[in-house]
Amino acid sequence: MRIAIFMDGKSFYTGWRERAEETRIDFKALSRWLVARVGGNFLFGAHYYTGIEVGELAHSAAQQRLNGFLDMLEHQPGYFVQRLPRRVRYDTCASCGDQHRYTEEKAVDTSMVADMLRLAAVGAFDVAILISGDADHTPALNGVRDLGKQVYVATWGGYGLSDDLRRAAFDHIDLLDGLAMFREEPPAAAAVAPDAGIQDRLLEELRRAEDHFSGGYVGLSYFLTRWKAAGLPSLPNERYAHLEALMDAGRVEVYEAGSGDRAIRTVSA
Repeated sequence: MRIAIFMDGKSFYTGWRERAEETRIDFKALSRWLVARVGGNFLFGAHYYTGIEVGELAHSAAQQRLNGFLDMLEHQPGYFVQRLPRRVRYDTCASCGDQHRYTEEKAVDTSMVADMLRLAAVGAFDVAILISGDADHTPALNGVRDLGKQVYVATWGGYGLSDDLRRAAFDHIDLLDGLAMFREEPPAAAAVAPDAGIQDRLLEELRRAEDHFSGGYVGLSYFLTRWKAAGLPSLPNERYAHLEALMDAGRVEVYEAGSGDRAIRTVSA
């Protein structure tokens, strides 16, 4: 039985932050758990939808962190990311008349609805799982069900789950029930011999990554798995073992960014 997963990025992230204590997620294991949870045996695709900043905000530290996460997600088996530009809006203060600029997501919901209905209509999947609690998706669930497909709704402990959406779904899946199955463990240190040359090369590349990304933010997972350079260990565990030696020497530190993600940076002498 073919399973399609549709993930509202904002809803997924907010629920994860509020109910899952920002536990690191193994997304490959997450999709496997969801497929098994609904009795499926084949993942058609896991489609992740989120808004991204454009213009000058595209270079902000927050957007660079999001870009790193989305890049990682796209390299997971079966995951497809839809990056949808956020729209600029202006709000005028009623008391002082000052105008405030902000951005908001506008195309995420419509894109998800269109894809769910289109793929259901061509028989691409047998069962859909919508990870969102937003009532705006209720018509999509009704439409997919009218096309003869089952649709489950999944949330973190029911966080933000609309009553209308729950009634339209075949059943509700609590992601907290499977957290132990798709929790990502920190990379274990590999048994490698100390090599000052490799460590110096890692330090050089980390400085280059800090210069490359806005605000100097370098995600730990991204640097271990995605940062490419000649002379660096290719295996994440081996790379992490050498980084640990740099941490013990006080030349590198791992810290928790404002988003809750783990990041890495050089330490000034």
